[in-house]
Amino acid sequence: MRTAEDHADAPSGLISMVVAAHRGGVELVDRWADEWRALCNRAVDDQPFYRPEWIGAHIRAFTPNVKVVLLTVSSEGKLLFVLPLVEEWSVFSGVPLRKLRGPVNSHSCRFDAVRQSGSQGDAAVVAAWSYLQNLGGWDLLEFQDVPEGGTISALALAAGRNGFRAVQVPNLSNPYVPISADAADLKKLPVNARLRGKLRQIRRELDGQGGLKFLRVETADRAVLNRFYELESAGWKGTEGSAIACKPETRQFYDEISKAAERFGYLCMYSLECNGELLASHLGLSHRGRYFSPKVAYNEKFPQYAPGHLLVSEILQDCVARGISEYDITGVNDEWKMKWTSETRAKSIHFIFHTGLWGRLAHAIRFRIRPAVKKLVRR
Repeated sequence: MRTAEDHADAPSGLISMVVAAHRGGVELVDRWADEWRALCNRAVDDQPFYRPEWIGAHIRAFTPNVKVVLLTVSSEGKLLFVLPLVEEWSVFSGVPLRKLRGPVNSHSCRFDAVRQSGSQGDAAVVAAWSYLQNLGGWDLLEFQDVPEGGTISALALAAGRNGFRAVQVPNLSNPYVPISADAADLKKLPVNARLRGKLRQIRRELDGQGGLKFLRVETADRAVLNRFYELESAGWKGTEGSAIACKPETRQFYDEISKAAERFGYLCMYSLECNGELLASHLGLSHRGRYFSPKVAYNEKFPQYAPGHLLVSEILQDCVARGISEYDITGVNDEWKMKWTSETRAKSIHFIFHTGLWGRLAHAIRFRIRPAVKKLVRR
């Protein structure tokens, strides 16, 4: 492991900070995990996807030999900011670049740096950027699936103020369902009235067939996980090869995060059965008053019962009983999700280009020359 440190002066009235770039492999994530998790508990936004167990599982499963750069900001021995990055060569708009990016893919749900709440955290972002711009060894910083107004957004804003080209490209938004503490408000969900009526009718029909069995499991039970994987791969995801069971690295990732989520108390697997037949299941997470559903599966043999929607309605009732205030329907605003809510949060891809030759060239080709050529062709 190699570490480069710098001491940054904080704004007036705040303590000085130590900024460091630690280079190595995934063992860096494990080495900083305890302090990282402690920071998450004090952070502006604490989500499972930003925690070391999630980042470490991703790297081990999908890019085990990647070069990791862990950027940290500390003060008086307390971690204030952490940003995990992976280092690679990449071709961007035909230009070969040295790239630092967030360790994410389609299974990561979303990504952000973690920072202390309050003025110390704000100052740590400024210190982190001041260090990054002088770090060298990169032409492009790339961050996928970043939530609006998060720590990466603040970092990109600091970069723009310092003359770096920072570009924000919108992603499809992320839907969520606010959950009222009043169980009576559940009668207004889903917001799609036609689906709401259909679910009432389905319940009456299934009650006459033995009723529904709703289960919540908070342990990474192998039998429960296998049953979820089998249900998911039995449908269209299995046919197109995107189910968890189709690729060993994907299976490894979900096995590891399930065990970690159990260890840290936020695993929440739901299932819905009728007469012993599994209708639908969620590999979910319940954390800090929010429920997330990174992976869902439903039995395609019973489309007449809308099993995926039926399970969501049961989950929302359980959330009310447990004091959960939000169901984050993790992912993009698919049509089925928007039948439950009209609320969404924006996500973006952030690019920050270095002021060196290759960064300026890549930015010019992608965001100036290509749009100008397309406009000319249309004319």
